[in-house]
Amino acid sequence: MFKSFMQTLMWGTLNQHVNGLNPVVIENESASCLFSFDKKNRLLTSFNGPVINKHITLHAFQNFLEKIYHFTHNNKIDYINLKSLFPLRQWAPWIEEELIKSGFARQEWKTLIVDLTSTQEALLKSFEHSARKGIKKAQSHGVQVERCDTFEEYFSKFLIPYFKSTNRALKEKEFYRKGWDLDSENVYNYWISKSFEGELLGFLGTFRYDGLATEIMSALTPLAFEKKIPVQDLLHWEIMNYHKDLGDTYFDLAGFNPNPISEKEKNIKRFKEKWGGEIFDISSYIFDNRSFGQKVISRIRAKLHE
Repeated sequence: MFKSFMQTLMWGTLNQHVNGLNPVVIENESASCLFSFDKKNRLLTSFNGPVINKHITLHAFQNFLEKIYHFTHNNKIDYINLKSLFPLRQWAPWIEEELIKSGFARQEWKTLIVDLTSTQEALLKSFEHSARKGIKKAQSHGVQVERCDTFEEYFSKFLIPYFKSTNRALKEKEFYRKGWDLDSENVYNYWISKSFEGELLGFLGTFRYDGLATEIMSALTPLAFEKKIPVQDLLHWEIMNYHKDLGDTYFDLAGFNPNPISEKEKNIKRFKEKWGGEIFDISSYIFDNRSFGQKVISRIRAKLHE
């Protein structure tokens, strides 16, 4: 059975440093879940959890939910999010039905996972024509892909231009150094792509755990948009091969909305589908007890961060 990195104490420690959220474990004899506790905003969020024994009984699962409700009541929590069920370990349908009965609402989300165990030739052939065409086009333009091997490379070559390209505020250098040092098992990896002339074009990161590599921090520089070079196609191809060579068996392209509304969501869905992976459900289950005013404020904040 595959394990989720986001249900480990190491991830909880990293998340606490990066996002300031306290790790909280709620469990009984048949289920366990690592949550991130946002005391200020009264939110409780898990990623890829809970971890549930396949022989769990209805009574044991109900007892597990009672423990969650007890914690939320004692800490005046208004919002619980069982976010993005781990794709390679699906819940039984009756568990999802019990969550709905208990007041959780389902937020549908999907991901695509590429099997890396085939030959490089077979892997390339499994992609849609547009992906293979994009890889060749980027290669013909002399685009190069480089991995950041040291913290100094990660900070100067990846983080500074990444935050600039995505219009986000960069924190002090030592904050990121501590996060780098906390990754004692080298779970995270970061790559950049450059033009033949050495100009920065794009970024992509991954984290790997128990044979599954998952993409994070995908972005392009304004120059890449201007030149219309399919930089991310080459980045994905090179990074899939990197993880394949390490012995990882799957590559998770991260989630997408299966029913896209905005043009951005439609483009994300199209991009991920062209890699020929298998679709997995990673829907979230949300218990929302916030007031109408709190919900409106939350939506406004979400819009501001898009």
